[in-house]
Amino acid sequence: MDDKLLEKVNSWAEECGALKPGTLVIAGVSGGADSVCLLDVLYRLGKTRGFSVYAVHVNHMLRGMEADEDENFVRDLCNRYGIPLKVFREDVAGFAEKNGCSVEEAGRIIRYECFQKVLEEQGGSYIAVAHHMDDQAETVFINLLRGTGLDGLCGMPEIKGRIIRPLLRVKKSDILAYIERNSLSYRTDSSNYENTYLRNIIRNVIFPEIRRLTGTNLSAGLVRMQELLKADRDFLNQYAEKKFSEILVDSNEHKVILEREKLKRLNPAVSGRIIRIAWEKVSGSLQGLESVHVRAVLNIAMKDGNHTADLPKGIKAIAIYNRLEITVETTGETAGSGPAEIPVPAVTMLRDYKITVKTELFTREEYIAKFGNINKPKENSLIQLFDYDKIKEGIYIRVRMPGDMFFPYNSNGKKKLKDFFIDSKIPKNIRGNIPLLADGKNIVWVIGRRTAENYKVDDSTGKILYVNIIMHEN
Repeated sequence: MDDKLLEKVNSWAEECGALKPGTLVIAGVSGGADSVCLLDVLYRLGKTRGFSVYAVHVNHMLRGMEADEDENFVRDLCNRYGIPLKVFREDVAGFAEKNGCSVEEAGRIIRYECFQKVLEEQGGSYIAVAHHMDDQAETVFINLLRGTGLDGLCGMPEIKGRIIRPLLRVKKSDILAYIERNSLSYRTDSSNYENTYLRNIIRNVIFPEIRRLTGTNLSAGLVRMQELLKADRDFLNQYAEKKFSEILVDSNEHKVILEREKLKRLNPAVSGRIIRIAWEKVSGSLQGLESVHVRAVLNIAMKDGNHTADLPKGIKAIAIYNRLEITVETTGETAGSGPAEIPVPAVTMLRDYKITVKTELFTREEYIAKFGNINKPKENSLIQLFDYDKIKEGIYIRVRMPGDMFFPYNSNGKKKLKDFFIDSKIPKNIRGNIPLLADGKNIVWVIGRRTAENYKVDDSTGKILYVNIIMHEN
């Protein structure tokens, strides 16, 4: 390999076990310098490592003709490489206004939705995005301004689930040098110079001013700090796991019991992590737990006597004698604030449920023309197809209700939703937080787990409802 940047990304892939032979990489390509570099690197490494590339471009429809020219540039670029391309044209400003979020946040949500859609359609292994070392420094600085903890100071991970960042160890200057020596062209987004977004202010004003006044390369310093803190964070997490095992008295799907006196003797940096571990075991994820909740639990554990603390998701902390219990109340709160009607077609962000729902409607002919054959997605996929003509009362997102019945796909008939959860070995404490797609009272989809047999697409289906669910981390 005759290029240092290529060698660096190849070494990263070897170290992380990414970009394996026979896999498909979905690459986000805006047309800017970073994504053009990413596409070229993936194209060249694909030839030597044996993986293939599929590009995705999202036109945010925010900059009129300039955005259309970016789209045409990416089309021409992918044609020259012989890389297949999927283009999306999305009303980001409209989504932001409808859902009460910033245009920046809306763009991020929609981009990853589009990447996920293509990943599902094409059977991809990775979604590759072009974040680089300078982006990492900006992210760490933004988190610092927001008062983050250690995790936030560790910045963006190189690999998270199926999302990979092959250029995260590469500086922006290295990317520009790579583009120059390989005679690559790229587009410049004029909005990058508009200091209306926090990231642009940091990039265009704060970092250059700090460099001018102090001669300090703040980006390099932040990245060094992030790398050092990541090692500390990983050690603390491993140590906390070890101590958790040592002070664990008992646990099951809805309760964790810890030895209170031993917990009290630990440093708060460790005991706080142990509370997070216990929370994750009873709730199924770290979502919903904030530092104020951790402090509340530690506070009642440290006091003399017996105390309780109410936490989100119907979870309660009970300090009694020499025990600290983190337990879920089976009659506690559930996700969401009530059934939410979902328009068709539309993109709807539901903050209470921590999801975005995208719906589209096709005739059989339209679907086949756009996607090819009508193939049922896997049951654990977050993209599903339904027979729209079978839906009589409208589409809603809700959680379980007393008496819910469900006709699981490829089963012999209806059963109680409670029995389906039991048969599927879904922990009792998370059942009330699983979002359901419903036709009025009838369940169409236990999202991420099983669709309904009586709403499936078959040979008689005239209208196909396409539903894509995007889970939010926070």
